Amino acid sequence: MACGNVEGMDPADPARGPGQLVGNGAPVSDGNFVGGNDTMPSPRDGGPDAVLGTLDCDGECRAFCDGLGLENPVNVGLCGSAWGVGLALRPVDRAEACRRLHADFLGRFPTPIEIAETCNPDRPWGDVVTDLLATDEYVLVNQRRWADELLYNNRAVNFERAFDMDELVGKTYEGRVSWDQFAAVTSAHPVVMRRHDTAGDRAEFMFKLFLGRPPYEHERSDLGRLYTLWNNGYWTHPHLGVLPDAFIQFPCVDADGRPDPGSIGECTSTQWGYHELTLAPQTQRLEREGEQEGLMWSGFLTASEWETLQLPGRIIASEPAFWETAVDNALLQYFGYDLAAGVPEVRHELVRHLLAYNGDIRSLHHAIATSFAYLQTTEGASATDLRWTYGPLKQISVEGWIDSIKRSTGIPLSNCDHRLPHPEDYVGEQAIDEAGGWAYALVNHSRWDIDGEREVEGDYRGLARTLGGCPSNEVGGRFTTVSVLNTAVQEAFVAEVCGLGNDGISLDRLLPEGVSAQQALDASTAESILSHQQRLFLGRSLNDPERELATNAANTCTPAPCTAETFARPACFALLSSSEMLFY
Repeated sequence: MACGNVEGMDPADPARGPGQLVGNGAPVSDGNFVGGNDTMPSPRDGGPDAVLGTLDCDGECRAFCDGLGLENPVNVGLCGSAWGVGLALRPVDRAEACRRLHADFLGRFPTPIEIAETCNPDRPWGDVVTDLLATDEYVLVNQRRWADELLYNNRAVNFERAFDMDELVGKTYEGRVSWDQFAAVTSAHPVVMRRHDTAGDRAEFMFKLFLGRPPYEHERSDLGRLYTLWNNGYWTHPHLGVLPDAFIQFPCVDADGRPDPGSIGECTSTQWGYHELTLAPQTQRLEREGEQEGLMWSGFLTASEWETLQLPGRIIASEPAFWETAVDNALLQYFGYDLAAGVPEVRHELVRHLLAYNGDIRSLHHAIATSFAYLQTTEGASATDLRWTYGPLKQISVEGWIDSIKRSTGIPLSNCDHRLPHPEDYVGEQAIDEAGGWAYALVNHSRWDIDGEREVEGDYRGLARTLGGCPSNEVGGRFTTVSVLNTAVQEAFVAEVCGLGNDGISLDRLLPEGVSAQQALDASTAESILSHQQRLFLGRSLNDPERELATNAANTCTPAPCTAETFARPACFALLSSSEMLFY
């Protein structure tokens, strides 16, 4: 349609905002991150008994650690609390590491082919991590995380701003925007400004987001003075009508747009140096309609004005706690616990590492994923109760659980688009009549699927939202819980997928090559079926207890003789509803 060709109004590329102005040049680093080729050290002989809590790293301990030649910053920081004091870590096997890395970096479990090829034992682990860092899925996982943080909602914020912020996050995790620049742009982004009512609210949100704590009252009020220019209002989109968006007002300036000596203090921060923040109004850009008189739509801001408004983010990024918070958040993301609280040296080394790569957030993720603290098994008992002496164990996200099942079984499920939580507002006969097809094109170009009756496919969204994922972000975001309701919903979904009581997925996926549906079930056949499904769903081979379970199931199956299908479908249910599909 012609409306889709209007400059700045392409429904296939609706992003508009300050994110478009940055990250358009060379990457902030070369992407060749060190630390992926360390060799796991043996613990120092004669070190103190770590189990008794005597973890002081003395001079001999320091000399031992310095002599190891470690490059990975996590390993360097951890040495004085591990190998240097005589404490061994527990290496993970390649298949478990591959499964963990895919769940963390790509948001889903790996396929058998990915375990065999991408994570091939002949490949250096650093290369595996680097490859996954370069994928679109890695970027998408982090875009979804930031959508949760910023609560995208197209009923509360102009959807164009959410798309722009999403692209800014994408550029950051592609290494094209440094972390301090990301914070600066975010600090004055309409998707954030429109979500908060007052200047103090905006200052407090930014403090929590990038400094990891709420501000003290004097910090809140002081930084809030730099947010007095922002206001909330509504803007009329040429195709979609009235949309919520952020506006600019012009306090603290005189009639000529110069700082007014009598009121400039209301727009000045003095907590981190002396910083005035004003903009000069231009009559042709001001709203003249009723309640918005004297305000300017943020879409009229120039590149230099956007940069001026990003002063709060630059101030926040000048604080040492800014970089420490970035490290702490990444450690929590990948370990599931606060490693830096137990071993502060890890935080110190990672901050140095991140700054050495000009704030390229990928360097931080690469260092963590190639560290020996990350590459530890969760299997078996640990020799100590120190959290860093055994591997991370986390619950997979709702989308990760659904996407893993979707990918391994081939079930026809639709998708979820975190940028547009309420796509139903833009499809259907009424929306098409009102927007002339532009709104329909917007949703059609997004990740949402539309059925033959021009309605949004809701199977994925319905399942995910029941379990806490794909949030609508009305007030709060996603939730993570293990409850009776969750268990019932998950098991009902898995039962449907595996064909308990209905057709389910094709048996071709559940049976190994050469085994037919009506083949008589014996111990060998049962083991073959379970082995096939376990590789498909869990990415690993059977162990001895699992082989015994398969044999016992074949011998006790009733009414005998059972068939391969009789065993294959319940086996599918057991594996897909197991704790191993929920935790990694």
